[in-house]
Amino acid sequence: MGKHLKEYKKEYRKSITNRVKTNKDWKKRWLPFIKYDHDFDGGFLIDLIVHKLHIMLDFYEDGKHCWQVDESRLEIVESLKEACRLGDMIIADEFDKEAFEVLEKHMHISSEPENDGLHRLDIRWDSPEAKTLYNELTNKADELREKTIDKFFEYIRNHYNEWWD
Repeated sequence: MGKHLKEYKKEYRKSITNRVKTNKDWKKRWLPFIKYDHDFDGGFLIDLIVHKLHIMLDFYEDGKHCWQVDESRLEIVESLKEACRLGDMIIADEFDKEAFEVLEKHMHISSEPENDGLHRLDIRWDSPEAKTLYNELTNKADELREKTIDKFFEYIRNHYNEWWD
């Protein structure tokens, strides 16, 4: 094995050791999730990615240990900010806000017990127009949510190499 390869392996082991030392409970926190949790949803996956993007944004904004020249580093900061903004929008999930306002204002639910111990729900709308407006707003919100998710992953794909190169 060449001298340069030995030095590289030595430095690599040191960097891994330093990462583990700074995050001592990574095995306790992540190994069970990675190994055994086969039932997480897409929202949780986005939470993980956005969390990592925020950590990376802090690292690049700080700039102390970056190898990039400042101009390149600042471009990375701007692209990470946009990715974090899109991810935060997905996590906040306020796309249905207007639809819920219509729902709260115009839909009324009452519950009546029946003989078998179950309750019968009676759902009434103030008007058919209110129900139609709610359905339209919900459909628009669903479309916007999907477009935002698509844009988020497309943005990651387009900037992947600059962030992790």
